Amino acid sequence: MAVPTRTERPPLPDRLGAIAALAVASALVQAAPLRCTLAVARITKRCAHRPATAEEGVRAVAARDWVSRFFPGRAACLEISLAAFLALALRGRSVDWCIGCRFDPCESHAWIEAESGPVGEPETPDRPFHVTLRI
Repeated sequence: MAVPTRTERPPLPDRLGAIAALAVASALVQAAPLRCTLAVARITKRCAHRPATAEEGVRAVAARDWVSRFFPGRAACLEISLAAFLALALRGRSVDWCIGCRFDPCESHAWIEAESGPVGEPETPDRPFHVTLRI
């Protein structure tokens, strides 16, 4: 098993936003029906006034990844992508929250997209994910 690399601690405002966003995202995914989670995401996106840049998306993903290391519960792609989406919305920035799938092998995944494409996701040009839902 490889030892994970030590990441630099994000700035305090990014960490606080990521903590709040991960707590809300986890509560929504675990306790609320999916239609309620999607409704909250749509309302939240309407409140964000400006599109986020790719750099802002990378900062939010880095803060989210740092915070999720200390999260005691389940933090899979649905929760952490929603957390990054909500953390940016707290700052008035808008990104797309995407849920999709790919085949052979069959997988589902959730991620955020800013400006030109996915943020913080590995490149898989041979097996891209197809967007099923975009908010």
